[in-house]
Amino acid sequence: MSDWSDLVDELDAWHRECRCAHFWWRDDDATCLNIPLLRLLDLSVRRDTPVALAVIPRDAEDRLRDHLEDRPLASVLQHGWSHENHAPEGDKQEEFGVHRPLPVMLAELSEGWRRISRFPRAVAVMVAPWNRMDPHLLAHLPAAGLSAVSTLGPRDRADPAPGVRRINVHVDIIDWPGTRGFMGDGRVLDQVLAHLRARRLGDADAAEPTGLMTHHGFHDEECWGFIDSFLARTTLHPAVRWLSAPEVLTL
Repeated sequence: MSDWSDLVDELDAWHRECRCAHFWWRDDDATCLNIPLLRLLDLSVRRDTPVALAVIPRDAEDRLRDHLEDRPLASVLQHGWSHENHAPEGDKQEEFGVHRPLPVMLAELSEGWRRISRFPRAVAVMVAPWNRMDPHLLAHLPAAGLSAVSTLGPRDRADPAPGVRRINVHVDIIDWPGTRGFMGDGRVLDQVLAHLRARRLGDADAAEPTGLMTHHGFHDEECWGFIDSFLARTTLHPAVRWLSAPEVLTL
């Protein structure tokens, strides 16, 4: 497994090639102004790093919207509609899948964007709950007011449908099938390095920023410690630049 010195070596390789390793940070499942979310926002300020909050529209509280007025480093994305599973029993969890009528899904997404667009620094990005959705829905996102999509894993193309940009994340810090706590430095850094190396060597879209995915409501202390260390180490490296969600959409 990788360690912090491996990360430095990879970033040094980017620097030697006079290239910039772009990163971005997406945190999922925001609805209200709770203690973990405040901790995350404070960490963003302390490390001077932009964060994109994937907010669940149906349950988003006005108090959260009002608080974000004074958080210029935080942008807001649309996290589905209600983050409810509609997949048949035995299938992977999914809110927007082939098993639901298209008009129903588009109505939910449209109403979701109407609500999210009232937030400060709202960006018209559909963050698919559980990082999966029916690919045929992509072409219909502009009809709901959305111009981008975000899931998990290296993108195969930057524009998967007319008028739709893809800005994915690539690093999941939580061991969902196991402990549901922190995955461990080595396994998380393996994900970071896999995407950075693939970008640098031409095995993945070099322009796609490496995305860190977090879930403030599920973090144990090891998760918080890793995020803090990762931001501290990367922001100091000359090859790294952390981007806001609007900036990611341009790459």
